[in-house]
Amino acid sequence: MSAELNALMLKFAEKISESPDLAYVQEKCNEFLGKIDANRQLSAASLFSLTNPFFLPDVGDDVVARLSFNLDQFSELLMRAKLSAARAKQPNILVACAPKSASTFISGTLKRSMNLPGGNLMAATLYMQTIYAMGIGLREQETDELALIRYGLNQRGYVAQHHVRATPYLCRQLKTYNIMPIVTYRNLFDSIVSLDDMFRKARRAGSTGNPSVDYFLDALPDRYHEMEDEPRLTALVHLQAHWFLQFYLSWKKCERMGFVKPLWVSYEKDFLNDKPGLAERMAAYVGPDYLDAAKLAEAFADTETAKGERLNKGVAGRGASMPESVRKLILEIAEPYRAEEDLSELVGD
Repeated sequence: MSAELNALMLKFAEKISESPDLAYVQEKCNEFLGKIDANRQLSAASLFSLTNPFFLPDVGDDVVARLSFNLDQFSELLMRAKLSAARAKQPNILVACAPKSASTFISGTLKRSMNLPGGNLMAATLYMQTIYAMGIGLREQETDELALIRYGLNQRGYVAQHHVRATPYLCRQLKTYNIMPIVTYRNLFDSIVSLDDMFRKARRAGSTGNPSVDYFLDALPDRYHEMEDEPRLTALVHLQAHWFLQFYLSWKKCERMGFVKPLWVSYEKDFLNDKPGLAERMAAYVGPDYLDAAKLAEAFADTETAKGERLNKGVAGRGASMPESVRKLILEIAEPYRAEEDLSELVGD
């Protein structure tokens, strides 16, 4: 019965994970708790709290008193959890990615090749869809300490994929929890056009059916998909180009300062033109005990799977079609940084 209940709890947790209605989640979770044996209620409530970061069981003050612990106890438990996660022998990978750099396909291929689960390092929840249903879309995809611990204790490892800029603080977290960063990037002109294509498709489809809610997914005007090319792309560049440059520069600067040694993956040079070589580099970086280069190369060649993993057109040169004024704006934004870093792979010479 215990195994059956565990399966039922997980199925229920996944079912409620996509609901943004906190009152509904609270009601259904408490109903579930009321129907199971008292000796399993604590583990079930813990699971539901991990599924939805805002769920707390509806219990009386007497139960709260029995479950409570003080700051000293919390400090000890946290230290023990951090130590256990830091010493765990498992492959932990972060695909730190510029948008539209084939990162979804790359991370998916790594998960399949290594038989690893995905990791959501933005919040300590079981399911990625939960935090997006809760409206996290516009928040910077910074790592959450509890999430690092939670995934560091799964006894398997994981592949996480986040649009996250490097900071010395983040790099120290990666070192503490033995996380290997793979940084993916792409020509900025092509990235903007590909990103525009994705946003227009999502807006036409009505991501949530509610324009006000959709704003918290992309920060774009409600009628973005109906705008003419030049003003639409200009708006997107103003919104995104600075971040793309900061992303690239932040990882380069942290690497130069000795905080991190990422594996760099170019969309054009590596992903499009040398997948076998990329597979070899990734296997060497992650370690042959965890990743087989031949198996990864075979997975990279699976173009059918790519269609289901947001690999848009999978070509270079899409930015050539953008209006000259938009291209000029990108170059103007990049110009002040040229003295600090070689940006030729992003915006040309």
